[in-house]
Amino acid sequence: YASSRQEADYHGGIRPVSKFPKRIMVWLGACGKGLTTPIIFKPGETLIHTNYFEVVLPHAQAEGERLLGSDFMYQQDNASPHTHKDSLVWIKSNFTRFIDEKKWPPNSPDLNILDYHVWDAIGHNMH
Repeated sequence: YASSRQEADYHGGIRPVSKFPKRIMVWLGACGKGLTTPIIFKPGETLIHTNYFEVVLPHAQAEGERLLGSDFMYQQDNASPHTHKDSLVWIKSNFTRFIDEKKWPPNSPDLNILDYHVWDAIGHNMH
């Protein structure tokens, strides 16, 4: 609470916000040795199962090997592109170690460091 407009401005003021902000889809992986290089999709493009197993998964595999070597474990959540049968076939055929769908965490920001912290920090730095 601020007692005056000047005090409110001093503590952050008013930040104009667009009613319909532009959005962009970005994929990013995280591990104990750092972040992967991001995949930045075209404006308006969303993540569907085909670009997940054709673009994201090969990139995740290469980045996992770059950061951790060939013996890393891949984990994802229950987002619909992740649960598509073609995505699961690709994962089971290409990743040596992965957490299968029976042990996935829910699609929950509390269990995913990227959702819980990294995207929030990036978003605050973009404004």
